Amino acid sequence: MQMREERPGSWPLSVVRLAVTLCVFAVAPAPGARADAGGGHAPAGNGPVLSQVRAHYLVGCGGCHGITGVSASDVVPDLKEQAGYFLCSPKGREYMIHLPNVAFSPLSSADLADLMNYVAFGLGGKSVPAGARPYTAAEVAGLRQAPFRNYSLQSYRLDVVRDVIHACPQAATVIHAYDLALDKREIDNK
Repeated sequence: MQMREERPGSWPLSVVRLAVTLCVFAVAPAPGARADAGGGHAPAGNGPVLSQVRAHYLVGCGGCHGITGVSASDVVPDLKEQAGYFLCSPKGREYMIHLPNVAFSPLSSADLADLMNYVAFGLGGKSVPAGARPYTAAEVAGLRQAPFRNYSLQSYRLDVVRDVIHACPQAATVIHAYDLALDKREIDNK
């Protein structure tokens, strides 16, 4: 078994997954528990509640992309203030769903649409172009039928990034930095 090299200051993926699992169970109602008469909301003062979409992000994406969408950006792209740029072009929009770890997610298409909307609109923040529309379950289900495969992910991403930058020139300095780091590592053979 090959051991994964940990980044300085990072948490091992197993620790992140355990923490997320414990958080989910800490806020989940006990089996057979009934919602209160006030519409199913927890009484005030019971602490924070981890939303389902946030839990899906933390378990499926947060280990690599960072809990807040900030990662070791020379290895994995940051999502915070960047993911929304991919909604600037149809290629970018499709790319986000075609990625294997997204397309092959065990989530339903409805849950995956919610997750990708959290990534694009929540984490993407100011990078979301005006008029961008959220993903729908039907759109995600259709895009999952044609996931990325059988060609270079780096080449695919570069093609998409060029298209996104053409549509949203302000994305150039931010999302292209990851690709430049990939190119350097490939040249350095690291």
